[in-house]
Amino acid sequence: MHLTDAELALTQNAMHAYLSTFGHDEADVRAQVRQVIAKLEAAEHDEDEQLPVG
Repeated sequence: MHLTDAELALTQNAMHAYLSTFGHDEADVRAQVRQVIAKLEAAEHDEDEQLPVG
């Protein structure tokens, strides 16, 4: 799936907001959300490395 920079930023912000809604009782959900956030951040870094330079 390809996301524009704006879509990626929106998705990351949404996942962080979603994460903040869970309490300590939902540790498994919080762990899964953190994994998704990590994947989004990795995708962001991969996109940066693939951009042509000057």
